Amino acid sequence: MKRFSQQDLDEIDQLWRSVPADHVWTGWSASGAEPEEIWLYRTRAHWRKFPLRKTENGFALFDERGRPVADAETLNDLLRAVESIPGLADSAAQENGD
Repeated sequence: MKRFSQQDLDEIDQLWRSVPADHVWTGWSASGAEPEEIWLYRTRAHWRKFPLRKTENGFALFDERGRPVADAETLNDLLRAVESIPGLADSAAQENGD
């Protein structure tokens, strides 16, 4: 896996701080100076924790079960990806064919 640089972390933090306080993206965390994975947090109704990994072409988000849910070439694309992931209720309705 590719590692996130300090510049990547700074850019992710700057992007997160630019969203309104009531945004679905509620926070992020990482462990270590150059982590291989970062966790993005959303409001409970919209899922809670998404692993974020760097790829050759940008970034990839995964759900709590490790399934890919979004790809993004840039951090702005990443923000749109975070916003576009359906909430838990919406996902359950899709799986049940509602």
